[in-house]
Amino acid sequence: MGARVKPFVYQCVVSPRSLDPTGASGTTRFMPTLPERIMTLFATYHIRRDKVLDDIDALYAPDVRFIDPFNDVVGKDHFMRITRNLNARVEEMRFDDLELVGDDPHFVITWTCKIKTRVGLTLTAPGVSELRSQGGLVTLHRDHWDALGAMAGSIPFVRSIYPRLTRLVFDG
Repeated sequence: MGARVKPFVYQCVVSPRSLDPTGASGTTRFMPTLPERIMTLFATYHIRRDKVLDDIDALYAPDVRFIDPFNDVVGKDHFMRITRNLNARVEEMRFDDLELVGDDPHFVITWTCKIKTRVGLTLTAPGVSELRSQGGLVTLHRDHWDALGAMAGSIPFVRSIYPRLTRLVFDG
């Protein structure tokens, strides 16, 4: 049985920069903006997997800085290595509930990431990717998400005690 693919819908707001008056047959065609192209990368990640490396190569600056709860690296080659290694270690990773906020040169994409691990656990984490761009390329990609909460929520026993532990620590 094939995997169920959720339909992806987001509102595309056309800016004057996204119009290309040199379209085929003299018609105006719409050119996706950098934020829209990054949004598409997120939306199709689970289908394209390692093919997103081509998108990263085309859309990210050579000296991009990538930050997430586990990494803080500079350089497109490092970011691509992290992506390649992640793809090799998980069964599936998908981004749902996508929303694009903002435009060049500073925009964010909110999402819910679901990762199916090779050991049978499914991690679910809501998060935000903050992106900055210059010259049509992403120069900063910072992912904000609760890694510990996502991991704790995927293990039945830990899932039941994690809220109590956090209340104990933060509520005094």
